[in-house]
Amino acid sequence: MLFTALSLLFVAATAPVPQEIEITLAPERQGPVYLLPEEKEQARARMENEGWATEIGKGYVNSATKLVNADLDIPRTGGQWSHWYTCKEDGGRLKAENPTRHVCQSCKTVYSGYPYDEVYVTFRHSHWMRGIETLGTAYALDPKPEFAARVREILLEYASFYESLPLHDFKNGKAAKGARLYAQTLDESVTLCSLIFGYDLVYDADCFSAEDHEIIATHLLRPMVDTILRYKASKSNWQSWHNAGIAATGFLLGDQAMVDFAINDPQHGFLYQMRESVLPSGMWYEGAPSYHWYAMKAHLYLLEAAARNGVDLYALPVVHSLFEGPTKPLYPDMTYPPINDSSRSSIKGAAVFYEVAYRRYGDPNFLALRTPRKSPYAVLWGQDVPDGTEAAPLQLATSNDPEDGLAILRDASGETVLFFNYSPGTSGHTHAAKLDILLYAHGDQRVVDPGRLSYGNPLHREWYTQTVAHNTVVVDQTTQKRASGRLIDFQTGDGWSMTHGALDGGYEGVTLERALVMRKGVIVDIVQGRSEVEHTYDLPLHVNGTFAGLPTGTPTSLGEKQGYQHLKDLHALESNPGTFTIDTGKSRAIHVTFLDDAALFVGEGRAQPATKYIPVVMRRLKGASAQFVAVYQILAQGESPAAVSYDRETARVRVGDTTVATALDAFTVAVDGTTVYPAKNP
Repeated sequence: MLFTALSLLFVAATAPVPQEIEITLAPERQGPVYLLPEEKEQARARMENEGWATEIGKGYVNSATKLVNADLDIPRTGGQWSHWYTCKEDGGRLKAENPTRHVCQSCKTVYSGYPYDEVYVTFRHSHWMRGIETLGTAYALDPKPEFAARVREILLEYASFYESLPLHDFKNGKAAKGARLYAQTLDESVTLCSLIFGYDLVYDADCFSAEDHEIIATHLLRPMVDTILRYKASKSNWQSWHNAGIAATGFLLGDQAMVDFAINDPQHGFLYQMRESVLPSGMWYEGAPSYHWYAMKAHLYLLEAAARNGVDLYALPVVHSLFEGPTKPLYPDMTYPPINDSSRSSIKGAAVFYEVAYRRYGDPNFLALRTPRKSPYAVLWGQDVPDGTEAAPLQLATSNDPEDGLAILRDASGETVLFFNYSPGTSGHTHAAKLDILLYAHGDQRVVDPGRLSYGNPLHREWYTQTVAHNTVVVDQTTQKRASGRLIDFQTGDGWSMTHGALDGGYEGVTLERALVMRKGVIVDIVQGRSEVEHTYDLPLHVNGTFAGLPTGTPTSLGEKQGYQHLKDLHALESNPGTFTIDTGKSRAIHVTFLDDAALFVGEGRAQPATKYIPVVMRRLKGASAQFVAVYQILAQGESPAAVSYDRETARVRVGDTTVATALDAFTVAVDGTTVYPAKNP
């Protein structure tokens, strides 16, 4: 390989990322990009000898056989944004009965015409482009000539018309972020990665001539790269995918300029992304677990291509942190909370990344995360482990990361977890939900966020991104402005932990604060708003469970905009009962005590999917300032709640034998009568 290899010692994760790496590349293909000959032999041996690998291999061979036998129905037109492909009525996914008839799987509403017919075109392009990767993988494991021949046929077909496709964006305009096969350079890049991966695995098959390779390079690969290069996305997951597609193509073709841009460009390249887009925790900057793994898939394509061609980017400590960071912000069931533009998902879905991470680093903390081994990358790239090797169990602990803006409080058993999101982030994928809380207890999330919907669906903007859809303060029934939250303090002690954060710019002239203390299954929650003028402060609580102990109220409405229009069956209670329970099943409950004089409203809000509604109770206070105080007791099966008392003059809460002072004006919180902080930076 004609490269100057990157040689870096594995040092502390805070080590600076280099500005550039010297890359010397001969002007032709140097060899395999994604699977070396010895790796191919190992993969076939795994498929022959390991049951899990046999099943994966058979699955790919069967899928490849279907692709070989199917009609090559590649549309010669460009597609549209897949996020348009949802029902406007209820957010349900559509299913194509034919290219012009698209049916909501929830309410059966039928859609046709633009953009739905064009999204169907997108799906067909994705089918065949992903098919190239499937065919290439199958060929690597079982080199049937027809698999390679089908890849050749697909690539030459696309090469015959790609350059004639008009550039278009997701609104059918001419924005620079538009593409040809798809409506975004992002999607063009994702599909280019699949294309290069599969093409590389069949590149040396007998069915390809030198002329074929030249046609594919000249009329498909290079034009796709040119399309992508029209739009420079800088700090973003988009640019990460751009870099991956461009680098993979550059390594395949032996194009030095492509590889150098993808890795070294000072404002867009991979090294720039590692400097600017990775937080000290190792998490991706966009504040949503789903987007961490989305960006990581792009990085994986680039990292693996580079590693086989003499450029060891895995030696960068920041790359190791990208695998380590996501092992921390987890519920006990190994799922991520749906924070910001994220879905509830399991770290088990990231097993492919830990296959690679374990191979590259040998870190025992990554070994257990390879399970379940269902990815083809486990067969192609997996690391064989000697018998008797034990995986290190994942350790979850109370933690706080100011750069992430996420405090995680865990009880002694690790079964009750409180997430406090005071995020400083303001990326396009963060929601207007600073000082939000999520609670996991009794085996599931109990105080919940709605997650996200397809971005093209009006409901995503109308509900899922609005403040009222979350568990934080809404001022004057309007959604928070894009602003950074800040940490005031975070401390832990013997059997307790606390956190305190603030938001200054979410509402003009209003400062919001929230302090939380957890001790022995008891959570004290204090929320305060301060202003010089009178406001209406609402504090919703969205729950997974059923309310018990709340009286029947009078039907009402609180508004028709900024999310309030999606509150369903809303009732105003005549009085605040002070206590009630959230029934979580199996004779377990969360006992709730409200220690303020707020007016109460009870109803339902949208969840996941959008057709599902979950209970919400909302407290409302009016005035220049307002303080909400609540106590949540996580009760085991058959357990009764402890008595709760509140001294308003001293702002002192007592829960059974535990005393917690809650005087936010003085920035103090105490446990068992002993002050554990005043804030360091009030």
